[in-house]
Order: sequence, then structure tokens, then C-alpha cells
Amino acid sequence: MKKTIIVAIGAFMIWAVFANIDIYSAARKLPTTPAEVLKYANEDVHKLYGIEKYFPENSKMGPYRKDLLTKRIAKNDTRYYEIVYGKSHGAELDGGMLEYAGYTVNGEHVPTENVPWFAGWSGTQIQNFKLYPKPWDNGLIIKKYGISKNDFNQMKITNNTNFTKYLPDGTFEQLIIKGMNIKYGGKHTYKEFMYRNQNAAIAGKPVYTDGATPKQGGRWIDYVHVLQPPTYFSWGYGTVYIVHDDKSITYLDIPIAPMVLLEQDYDLQAAFDTLPLQAQAGEKVEVKIRVHSTFPEQTQAHYKWDIIQASTDEAIPAAESKLKFTGHAVKAEGELVIPKNGEQLLVASFIMPDSEVRVKFNVNSDGKTPKEKVITNNVLDSSPIAVKLLKPQPLTYNVLTRKVKFPIYGGAELVAQLTKPRGTWVGNATGELNVLNGTLDLFRNYKVLNNEAVNEPGTRISRQPIVSATIDRKDFGDDPQNGKWLNVEEPDTPKVREGSVDFRGAVQRTYEYELKNCNKDKCTTRTVTETAHADFPQGTDRKLYEMYFYHGRKNVPDPIVEKKIEKNNNTSLAKRLLWRTEPYPFDVIRWMYHMDENNKAYQAVAVDGQYERSFTQQGVGEVTWSTESSQAKEYQVARTAAKEGQASKTLYDKAVFATDRELQQFNYPVKSGYYFNPAGSYSFNVKTVVYKPVKDDTEDHKELVQKVIDSFRYESDLIYINNKKIAVNLSNEELSKQGGGFARKRGVLTAEKPKGVNGEVLLAVLDRSVDSSRYSKQVVELKHSQNTDGDTHDHWKKVMEGYSQSSTAGSNSKFEYKEFVKDGQLMYEITEQTKVTIVINPKNSYLYTHANMGDGQYTIRVSIGDVDLSKSKLAYNVLQPLRGIAALDGMTVTVKGSMYDDLFN
Repeated sequence: MKKTIIVAIGAFMIWAVFANIDIYSAARKLPTTPAEVLKYANEDVHKLYGIEKYFPENSKMGPYRKDLLTKRIAKNDTRYYEIVYGKSHGAELDGGMLEYAGYTVNGEHVPTENVPWFAGWSGTQIQNFKLYPKPWDNGLIIKKYGISKNDFNQMKITNNTNFTKYLPDGTFEQLIIKGMNIKYGGKHTYKEFMYRNQNAAIAGKPVYTDGATPKQGGRWIDYVHVLQPPTYFSWGYGTVYIVHDDKSITYLDIPIAPMVLLEQDYDLQAAFDTLPLQAQAGEKVEVKIRVHSTFPEQTQAHYKWDIIQASTDEAIPAAESKLKFTGHAVKAEGELVIPKNGEQLLVASFIMPDSEVRVKFNVNSDGKTPKEKVITNNVLDSSPIAVKLLKPQPLTYNVLTRKVKFPIYGGAELVAQLTKPRGTWVGNATGELNVLNGTLDLFRNYKVLNNEAVNEPGTRISRQPIVSATIDRKDFGDDPQNGKWLNVEEPDTPKVREGSVDFRGAVQRTYEYELKNCNKDKCTTRTVTETAHADFPQGTDRKLYEMYFYHGRKNVPDPIVEKKIEKNNNTSLAKRLLWRTEPYPFDVIRWMYHMDENNKAYQAVAVDGQYERSFTQQGVGEVTWSTESSQAKEYQVARTAAKEGQASKTLYDKAVFATDRELQQFNYPVKSGYYFNPAGSYSFNVKTVVYKPVKDDTEDHKELVQKVIDSFRYESDLIYINNKKIAVNLSNEELSKQGGGFARKRGVLTAEKPKGVNGEVLLAVLDRSVDSSRYSKQVVELKHSQNTDGDTHDHWKKVMEGYSQSSTAGSNSKFEYKEFVKDGQLMYEITEQTKVTIVINPKNSYLYTHANMGDGQYTIRVSIGDVDLSKSKLAYNVLQPLRGIAALDGMTVTVKGSMYDDLFN
């Protein structure tokens, strides 16, 4: 498709926007001769680009065309003037028009004004064309169109304030977009450029979307070959080169707007300088607001405070609340004078009422005086973050400690917004939001959740931290557990303490830009690296806790906490863990198409996505305990035999229970000196569902199984005698004498310490190492396809752009952007199950109790300890401890008499 130079933007244009305004001198008049046009153009180029006599009277293609300039001057059309060299040439179109009006000063073709799109149009908008990057370096284009590289291609100027005051990034990018909006955007349709009614069916279709940049990536300056540069009030133009499906190359002329069209938007900005998040009723509150101005002169604007009591939705009573305004404005409403490029501080103070207060403020709310384009930053509203009424949270009489969890900043996002004046970001943003414990002797076990250190590629960095801590009665001067009671005269009056959490932080990110220095005809370019900084909002979250004291009786309930493990208590046999699986990076593609002459795709191309994505999903773990053979079951035969007075030794396979009639009142009566073999069998099942890029057995499952194994405890305080005739506990630890017997000390068997009396292995773990059938694994590949009509699992869609599953369907509908998992990558849903059985005394070793074991009740207890997940290196380390089971099984053994009683009777 060939294209004309844009209407009203010829080769080079002077005095384009304001015919009576001169960019350097108000005395300069409109040019009346071609010679004056040439003179003014050279002056402008010299001021902006440091190039003297850019436009000579003669070039290698011939003299400049005075005839075109004379016609323009004669028509009194002051919008622009063309400086073209040589003669009209190229293809002849309807009406005798030739394709080109002449040449640039460098010998490149200058299309004739109003040349139509005589090759027609496919319907593809300009920003969606497949463009050649850096065409000035492309041999095919150089050969076909005779272009040559010049200093205006990808130009970057940072040391000329005449230039950078309009273009801070030092490039033509914003001028190109502005020019495209004016010439091709808005309501412009193909009808304006149509030739001989070609493709008339799409005559009403827009040819460009306002503000759009090349779909294939990069910026316009990477593709536009600049033929003539713009000045303050004159247009420039360039050309892009398009490659078509049949490999043919055509061009399109690109307008470059004058700098004056990028009028700077001056602005007033209001921001909270100090905003207390909470306050107690009766406490003095002080709110500070800074109003900043970017206007280059002193500005006056209307402002207004509204301080509203939430319970009445009306202004707080000024006298009762001692409302006062100070700072640079001492009234609730009025006119505020702001110095040029300066700021003013306004302060409102009041006494906190007994309900929440909403603070509203606006300055120049209608944006009219002074005139502003952006007024969203002129209005402030503290709702819903502040000012909250600070109420004590009660810890009632029977509470020793209470875990608390609360979001910082009212749960709203804390945002640090990075900006750079120019250039390109380099690397990730880094930094952190510090959430600090301001009351170390109140907030115990202090933790901050959902607040990872910053190391990410964005510019809008947000965090929503949550604080977790424990309030301890001891910190209120009451420590009944250690015998230090606080007795108060009025138990109804609590002791109140205040805790505080301070939050503040900052982020930074490196950016770089090129700095071009020109001295006469010699230019050098160097890369400058600088760092942008941004602060998170800072402040203090306050909490009040009131502790009640009464020691008439003691009842400490479980602390009320939000948990991430379902049924996570010390009685539930089944628990369900939920956590976020570790992320795995993967590559994506998006589909792009070769289109035929009917705007139909005839070849689809898989294009690598610009960004690597990260796969993560919901991890699930289930731990279920069961009793295979309980204490009651293990000793049932022997206990029944004793109750029935039977004497057969074979019936007493694990323990000798007393047969005395008077002892049958006890559940499990024994006499010291007889054997009492530990027994019992307990199982648990662990099921995990995680996602991995390999099929291997997972560490997540393996570690969780081992941690649960290690949490098993079998305890007994029975007193045994070992082979060395020493009184020991179940763990074979020697017991000290006490009175006529021995002091009790509980013996404990665990997987780590399975040996007991006489060094016997009294605890065996039966897992997959013993029997492979105890472990099973189901691996399901999460299917995906690069094909648009292929099958891709929803889990993939949740982590890719362009899908409703990831709430990014708008990218597909608006920008035709949808990602697919690149072929050759794998992800599996791995479901593993392990059954572990723990057998007590697997050989049924006979262990004899000591004949001098004193009368009394002895307990055997099987329990499961807490599992601390926080020290794990795996993803579930963010979870709270997996609570154990206080009493999985157990029994109470009653000792009455000894074996010597039976011998002597």
C-alpha cells in the first residue's frame, strides 16, 4: 500500500499553529518570499537542533522549489510551508498528479500533498501494521526507496532546554503520537484517503486508534524514518515501511506535531501529610494537608474542609469538639494562595467524638480557577481508612493470652508509586515496607504477614500487610500461672493498655537514558544511570486492649484466632492444610496472523510472549489419624480373663491384671512386679495435592509425612525393672528412690527415640520403606495447547493474560491479546497418599514392672504433638503450627499391692 504525505503537513512547515506568534521574536512577521521561508526555517532548526543552514538554496537533487512556496504565500495559507527540492516525479495518478513533489534536502522522496492510498487498504489499522524497525539500516528499504540514516532518527536530546521543556524524554515520541491523533485518529476514516473507490465497503472504518503505539512492540521512534524535523510551531514528518503478506514493501507518511501542541498541564495536588488512623473518644486529633502547585506563578484557589461525624453524617459541632484551623489557612473554607512551584500546609484539629470521623478536603474542585485538566488529585477523603474510633478490645477474666490479627492501614493498599522523568527502567524495583512493633512488651510473638520484600518489575508497588501477635496477661501485671496474681478491688474495672504498630518504607528502581551532546558538527552520546525513589504511606496503627482480673475461679478458653488450617484443634483427628504452592516460571506465546486481501487469516504465527509468567495454584494437605488397635483392645483378653478369675497364662499375653474380686472395681488393676507390655497400633494418612513441572515424588509430601511421624508420642509413668535389676521408666531411665518406692518420671517413645526398657525397640514405624503399597501417587498432566481451539486446563488460564479466569479478558476483547502456554513445557497435579502405622512393642517384649512400684494410678497416654511448619523451606511454611491431638488414646492403670501379696497368699 502506498500512501501520500499527510494533508497540510508537507515536507517542512513553518508558522503552523499561530500565524502571528514567532518562536524567538514577537517582531518577526509572516514570510512574504520564498527566501524568508528558508531563512526562518534555518533559524528554528539551529535553535532546536544546533544545525546551521540546514536548508541550502540548492541540493544535489536541484534547487528548492520556489514555485510551491510562492503558491502557498499567494494563497495566504499560513498553516505551513513546504521546502522541497528538485521536480515532481513518480507514478502518475488521476488528474495528472504525480506521486512525489520532489526531494528532501538529503535526496529522499517527498510525496505530493493529498496523494491518496492508491493501492487500497486492507482494513488493518496503522498501529497494527507489521513495520520494519530501524528502516534506515535495512538494505532492502534503502535500495528501494533511496533513504539514508540521519541524526533525527531515534534522536535523543537532553541538554537543550529549548527542546526538553516540551519533550522531557528528549525524543519525538509524543509528537508523533500527537500528529497521528490529529491526522489519522478521532473521526478520520478510510473514506478520506480512498482512491477510485477501492475497498469501498470499509470506507467508514477508522484507520487509527488515538494514542496507539505499534502493536508489535517498541515505540514509534523505533520505526519512523524522520524526513524533516518539527519545530515549536511547525510540523515535521517521517515515513514508516510496511511489510505485507506477499513480502512486498510499501510506505506510510507519519506526521510529527509541533511542540506547542504538547502544552504542559499545570496542576494543584492535595495530599494528607498527617492523618491519624484511629483516636480515642476525647483525644485531640490533628490532620495536616499539603497543597502543592506546579504552576509557574503564584496561584489562588478556593478550598474547603468538611469534618463529618459518622454517626450523624453531619459536621462535628465546632465548639464542643474544639475545632480549629491553623497553618496557611485559618478557616474551614476560603481562598488559598500558593506560591509558584510551591506548597502550603493546612491543619485541622478537633477533639475525637464517640464515633468515627470522616475528613474531606478539596481545593479548586471544579478545576476552573485556576484552570486544570486533572482535578482528581484536588479532592481528599479519609474514608474508609480514617479516622476510626479507637475502642478497647476486651480480654475477659479467664484469658491468659490472646492472639490478634489485624490489617494495617485499615486493610487498604499501601502504595509506593515510582515515576521517572525520562528514559527506560532497568531491573526490578527493590525496597521494603517496614511494619514495626511499637510495643514490644504487649505484642508478643509479633509477625507480619502478606508483606514480602520488594523485588518486582512494576512501578506501582502495593502491600497490604497483616499483623499477627499475642496479648499476654503477664504484661498486665498478672501472672497466675507462676503464682503472681493481681488482685484488684473492682474486678469490673479492667486495666487498659495501648499497643502501636509503626509502618513506613520506600522503594527504588534504576532507570537509564541517553544524553547527547553536540558541538558544532560532532555529537557524542553517553548513557546516564539514575535511581527513582518512592515512599509508602507512613503512620501508626493503634490498638487498645483491656484486661479483666478475677481469681475466684480459672477458665482459659482457646484464643480466638483466624486460622489457615481447617479444624486445627487438639481434638480433631482430620485436618486440612491450605497454602499457596511455590511459583514456577513458564513461557507463553500469543497468536498473530498473516491476513489475505479479504482481511482473512491464512497463516497463524506463534509469537513468544514478552513476559515470563508464573504458575502457582492452591496446595492442599490432609492429615487423618486413626487408632488401629487401641489400648482397650490390646488388653481386653487379659482384662477379661482377670475379671473372670481365669489362670491360664496364655490369656495374659500382654499384661497380668489382678484377679482379686475387690480390685475389679478398677478399670485396669495390676499388682507391681508382673509384666505389663506396652501395646497399641495407630495409623495416619497424609494426602497432598501440589503442582510441579516434574513427576518426581515431592518434598512437600515427604517432609509432611516425616513431620507427622515425628509428632507421635507414647507416654507411660509405670515403673519397670530392667535386666540389671534397676528401677527404670519406659525410656529405660533410672529412677530415684522415694520413700519405700521410686519417684515417677514419664517415659516417652517417639520415632526418633524408639528404644525403651532394656534397649528394646518398643516403637516401629511402618511406612513405604517397609511396604511400598503404603504409598501411592497420581500424576495428572495439566493439558495445554498452543492452538487457539486446543484444550488448555483452567489452572493455566488463571495465570495467563487474556482470560476471564484471570480477570484479564479485556486484553483479548480490546487488544486481541491472549496467551497460550508455549509447547514443550509441563506441569503436573501430583496427588500423593501415604499410610503410616506406628506399632508399639512390635515384638510384644515382656517388660516387668518393679515390685516396689507404689500403689496409685498410672497413666498411659498416646498423643500427637504440634507440628511447626514455619521452619520448613517449603511453601506451607507460612501456615500456623499444625495442632496435635491431646489424647489420641490412653488408659489409667491402678496399682494395688504387689506380686509378693500373691506369693505369700
